[in-house]
This record gives sequence, C-alpha cells and structure tokens, in this order.
Amino acid sequence: MAAPIPPIRRHLESPELPRQLPALIDNLMEEIFVRITCPADLTRTSAACVTYRLLIADPTFLRRYRTRHPPLLLGFFSSEGYHPVEAPHPNAPAARALADMSFDYLPTGKSHHWSIRDVRDGRVLIQYRADDDDTLLPVAVCDPLSGQYQILPPIPHHEDHDYYNFDATFAPCAEANDETSFRVMGTVCGETEFVVLIFDSGSVSWTVSASASWEALSLIDESQPTEYPFLQRPFCVYGSLYWEVDEMHKLLKLDIDRMEFSTINLPFGHDKCHNVLVEAGEGRLGMFSRTVDRKSLNFYYYYNSMENEHQGGNEWEVKNVIPLPVHGSWAFYAQQGYTFLRGDRKVRDLVYTCYSLDIDTLKLETAIQLSSRYFRIYPYFGFPPSMTPKKI
Repeated sequence: MAAPIPPIRRHLESPELPRQLPALIDNLMEEIFVRITCPADLTRTSAACVTYRLLIADPTFLRRYRTRHPPLLLGFFSSEGYHPVEAPHPNAPAARALADMSFDYLPTGKSHHWSIRDVRDGRVLIQYRADDDDTLLPVAVCDPLSGQYQILPPIPHHEDHDYYNFDATFAPCAEANDETSFRVMGTVCGETEFVVLIFDSGSVSWTVSASASWEALSLIDESQPTEYPFLQRPFCVYGSLYWEVDEMHKLLKLDIDRMEFSTINLPFGHDKCHNVLVEAGEGRLGMFSRTVDRKSLNFYYYYNSMENEHQGGNEWEVKNVIPLPVHGSWAFYAQQGYTFLRGDRKVRDLVYTCYSLDIDTLKLETAIQLSSRYFRIYPYFGFPPSMTPKKI
C-alpha cells in the first residue's frame, strides 16, 4: 500500500496578500501617472476606466502632480478680459477650454471701474478706481476659474500719505503648501517716504510692514528735490521685489522675509531700455534689456560684491544676446521661467504680437496677437479646470 501523500501548504492563501496587491498596483500606477508631462494626456488617461479616473481625480495626487510639473501658459489678461494663446502654440487646445473666462461676476458701478494689477498662481488682483475723483476704492482677489472673489478691507488712512499713488501686487506667500493662501502687497509713494503694507489671506486688515524715507534710500533727485521718485511696476525674483526707479539708473529692492530695503545700480544708459528682471538660476538676479538699436536683447547676470571681490564692487555682466523677432520689440514681463515680449510686425500696425522666451533655453515662441489698444497685459498660467483647485 502506497504511503499517503502529505498535504501541500498553500502559501498563496495568505489573507494579507489580496489586501496588499491592489495597494501596490495603485502605488505603481500613481508613479506612472505623475510622470505624464502633458496635462491633456493625463486627462485622456483618466477617461480610460473608472479606476484610473478615481486615482487621478484624488486631490492628493493632483497636488503632487502640480508640484512636480510647471503650469501651462494658457493666455493673457487685459483690461477687457482673457485672451487664450493661439495655434500653433502647443497650449492652444488647453487654452480654448478657458476662452469664456470673464469678470462679469464682480460688482461694478457707474462711477468706478476696475483694472488688473497683477496675475499670479491662478489668481487675478483687481483694483477699483473712481472715474470722477481720486478716491481709492477696494482691492479684490479673484479666482477666474471658479468665479469666486474676495474684496480686501480698506487700506488704513494716514494724513501724510497720498493714497492716490497706492499700488498693489501679489507678494510671495509663506504658506507654500496651502493652495488657498495668498498675500497682497500694497505700496504708497508719499512725498517723503515709501510705505509697504501687507495683507495675508485670512486676516482682517492690512499691516504696515516696512517704510523708508527717500533720503535714507538715496533716491532724491538733487535737480528736483521736492519731487518723489517714480517707480515702475515691481518684479518678483527669489522672494524679493524689485522696482526700477525712473531716470535714476537704480533698482529699489525689498527683501520680503526681512522687510529690508536696499538699492542696486543699473548699468549706465539703462534707465529707458524696458528692463525685465528675472530668476537666472542658482539664486542669481538676471535682467533682459533692449539694446539701443532695438534689434536685440542683452541678458545680464548680476554679481554682488561678495562674488566680485576682484572688481571691488557690484557688477552686471552680459551673458547672452538674443536677436528680437521684430524690429522694435521689447520685453515687458517675466513669470514661471519665461520672459514675454511684444512688438509690431509693421510700423503703426493695429495689432502686436506677444512672444514667450524661455529663460533657460532661450527658445522663442509666438503666443498671441492682440489689439494695440491694450496698454498692459498679464500672462496667465494654470492647469485644465479638472486639475485645478479653488484658489480662494
């Protein structure tokens, strides 16, 4: 009689494995999906099956995806609304989905109008002004995708400050992980001093964060000692704000973390060159400046005194020269690793073309053509609506 066959241990019946396997597959798929560089491809992937859609729609996954990949240039905002980028720009299909964005939901009145002051991180900063006098009306932060907005509290009045010279811009936010947090910086150019106010989302009032006299900043024109300096719109570079001081060959810098002012000398002859300040990599300040003949852009690196000890001071150095696509073009804005240029193809043309210039690769792309009546425009970066959380 044959010996009985011993029972075979069934290792595959372990109760833990069926619970671990789906989680392992989900983690693997997430690692694959988060590496899809094109948001449109990710959207198509989510439509393949319910499992993919649930994984990709998860807020934690989307937050990780947005952190890993830069937002897309989708269009521009002007005083008349949103203008999506146009073909053959690679983002044109995604931009068309947002073509109906507007500010019709904002309160308006017969005696005042709104103007865009800044666009950053998917939000638009609106400043109201009265048509009939110098009254300063509220500032509002808008989420153009959701149609939500927040009107900020009144700016604290001070009898020594001319608040008609109040300006507002977005400032770097300390809560980088909270996508609903924002920070607005207000500035007041008074006759004797420059004042900075900060409003943090969730607070109830503005805070005076820094101030300095024009004399202490050495920004008084000796030929016109009673006139205060005129500051151009600021550029945000590595957590600091930079204003070009009109006709003085200087930059006024504000370190946001320390709330400290300093000044930087510009190269001689650059006070009217349409300078744009940018992040040049490794924490270095860079600048695009149009040449005198208006045919190209000089790209400068700024070296401070510690980096430039053999020269004994601060210095700007030309690192590259970029031919302009159209004679007379100039740079006007910088954000998300791009500098933006505009220019007419013909003399007195009724439209002008906007171009995006990648700061790292210096690749130039045509973005859009707009009416020449739009004096100021702002680039808008973002993701498709299905991938974008509410900003307010």
